[in-house]
Amino acid sequence: MFFAKSVVKRLLLIKLRRNFGQSASNYSVESVLPFLRNEYGQKLAIKDSLRSFTYSELLYRSRVLKDQLVAANNGQNLLGKRIAILTPNNASFTVSQWSAWMCGAAIVPLCPQHPKPELSYVMQDSQASVIVSSDEHQQVAEELSSKLNIVHVSLDNLMNSSVSNPMDNFSNLFPDNLLDLPASIMYTSGTTGRPKGVLFTHRRKQAQVNKVSTAWELTSTDILLHILPLHHMHGMVVALLCPLCAGGTVKMLPKFDPASVWKDLLDDSCDLPSNVFMAVPTIYAKLIDYFDEQNFSIEETREKCKRFRLMVSGSAALPTPLLHKWKEITGHVLLERYGTTEFGMGLTNPLYGPKIPGSVGLPFPGVEAKLVQTDSDGTKTRTIVEATESNFTVHEKAEELEGELLVKSDSMFEGYWNKPNETEDSFTEAGWFKTGDTAKFQDGAFFIKGRTSVDIIKSGGYKISALDIERTLLEHPAISEVAVLGIDDETWGQRIVAVVKLSDKTQEQELKDWCKEHLPKYQIPKEFKVVNEIPRNVMGKVNKKQLIMSLFPK
Repeated sequence: MFFAKSVVKRLLLIKLRRNFGQSASNYSVESVLPFLRNEYGQKLAIKDSLRSFTYSELLYRSRVLKDQLVAANNGQNLLGKRIAILTPNNASFTVSQWSAWMCGAAIVPLCPQHPKPELSYVMQDSQASVIVSSDEHQQVAEELSSKLNIVHVSLDNLMNSSVSNPMDNFSNLFPDNLLDLPASIMYTSGTTGRPKGVLFTHRRKQAQVNKVSTAWELTSTDILLHILPLHHMHGMVVALLCPLCAGGTVKMLPKFDPASVWKDLLDDSCDLPSNVFMAVPTIYAKLIDYFDEQNFSIEETREKCKRFRLMVSGSAALPTPLLHKWKEITGHVLLERYGTTEFGMGLTNPLYGPKIPGSVGLPFPGVEAKLVQTDSDGTKTRTIVEATESNFTVHEKAEELEGELLVKSDSMFEGYWNKPNETEDSFTEAGWFKTGDTAKFQDGAFFIKGRTSVDIIKSGGYKISALDIERTLLEHPAISEVAVLGIDDETWGQRIVAVVKLSDKTQEQELKDWCKEHLPKYQIPKEFKVVNEIPRNVMGKVNKKQLIMSLFPK
């Protein structure tokens, strides 16, 4: 359906190896999209910078937009097509998303901060038929529409118009065969080439929602403060679709702003007090910086944050000093989790009970994980740890419990869009997805050591985790940001270089002297490179390959 016929057989074999998912016997549209329950109709769904919307009002606007999409497409069916979405972080995204699903189409979320060539690439690669845009992005959308010769539909005043007769019957809004229709194509960061489109059906999306809602006990009483970009798994699925499918309420800020976030965190007297918050480590670091700048009271902050039942960190490694500082000022231990664009959420610390700093816990429901080690000649692999949500098995023959992390999940993606070879290469013959991350297993939990290709440095005969060094360096009071790199070196194989942003004029030798007391000798950076800013993407991640190319071109 989505790939050339010449590779269908190969992809079917891959799909058979991933024999997870809901059977057709217990399927209903409402089970895939629980917000269709009539009991949620008049409940507040989203409050954004413009206004508030009930579930009924969102569904009404989605139905209106769906009719506009079909009309703009000359009345032709959009079933199985792709619809690109270019909107800010507000309810217009959800309306665009739901209207596309009403058409039986997959959404292709675009990042408004990306340059036009990048947006054009994503739209061309996904073969989008339509682009939907909000008023503020209309000019860019029109230029892309004209260049690519596709239909452009503007939301115009749809989000501001009043609803005189809110819907009270949500049946027949979505296709009956929704379960195996395409739901979305999200594009990866593309650290090894151009971004790849990651295709999900509603079956896989439903599995993602179910596992998060179950593990973190999301309910209709939850009010989540949303500040994350919507073209990523964290912002679109975990922090938006999951609470909406639980009948909860999402408060959406147009963008991350420390003052606005702290205003919400500390305002326990408002009509809509948040009790769930999700962010990435960079955001937590900036919130802590703002907290210190404003000289907020720790006692008052801890008291007002007691209403929060869940605070989550993900999408990048959380430095342990940052975790401890956040606990000090808010009283909350951040729940660390691990996931990828290809399968959503994979590992999580427990909602209740102790959370091990630096750990990402055990698998979510419906997920299996294992660590494998490959012989030096690359011909044989052996499993050293296997785990599910409730138990794990350690193979005692292993000298060290560290290896490549492999995952099976009922939420696994269908494949990379129009890239069957890359899809097949990303799985083992037994159907395990190769995450490309190195992890260790310790104290009954997984610890992510970093990307096998860029975060594992081989220097002087040692295999070293760049993330471990970064966590330690961030304990130095003068280091506000750091990225540890492995640079090719004739003597060492790779020499360790720390790219740092400093808060004062600390000298390199002072940093090296400090490292002697805090790091093993073989982990001490050979060089410290001071920069004004470490470039990051919108999710706070550092593209280390690009950083190496820009700072060490030779």
